[in-house]
Amino acid sequence: MENKNYLSVSECFYSIQGEGRTTGTPAVFLRLSGCNLLCKSAEWVCDSIDVWRTGVKIDFDKIFDEKMIEAFHKGAHLVLTGGEPALHQKQIFRFLIWFKNEHGFLPYIEIETNGTIYLSDDFFEILDQINCSYKLANSGEPLKKRIKMKSLKRISSHKNYFFKFVINKDLDMEETLETLGEVYEGLIIKSNVYLMPAGEDQAELSKTRPIVADLCKKHFFNYTERSHIVIWNKKTGV
Repeated sequence: MENKNYLSVSECFYSIQGEGRTTGTPAVFLRLSGCNLLCKSAEWVCDSIDVWRTGVKIDFDKIFDEKMIEAFHKGAHLVLTGGEPALHQKQIFRFLIWFKNEHGFLPYIEIETNGTIYLSDDFFEILDQINCSYKLANSGEPLKKRIKMKSLKRISSHKNYFFKFVINKDLDMEETLETLGEVYEGLIIKSNVYLMPAGEDQAELSKTRPIVADLCKKHFFNYTERSHIVIWNKKTGV
């Protein structure tokens, strides 16, 4: 009988959350392989693309080491990331149920998603936080591929979510406002919107930070840093 108790893992490491509402929170990042978007344009490139393109099947009981389990006990979050972790939602849910049965608890669970894949009921309910970074034209992806209104409205019905936009120039802000208007049918909940400067390294971030900070002041959205790049530049797994 085939063993189904595994996940296709690109990397798993203990760090701090670098973006969004829980920036600075200690967290174990479980990066799963694969993505349905490429996000590789002349303006910016996905900063984890070289990692999520590969993955290894790892049995459930070997995914987290003892230090990670201890970190969860002390309050560290579990961040499901990629690529696009929602591609694996059935198997992730299976893993989380196994984890709860094995350890008697679940950590606080965040998912980082591009918002193009509809989240099933069981998976949706087990998540404590949805960090949705749905993509703008600057990602290089066509509109029909990167914007799925049914999936985005599903996310906006969760108890705890936010939308994050990667901004490189004023035109990106115009597109952000237009897209938000469509998702919310004209109602923008500003406390659930974060703008993040584009840039895969510290040099690029130094150029886009002032642009994004000024746009947050102008439109009353939240600013989020890319703390992992600020601290470690392009190094992954930290």
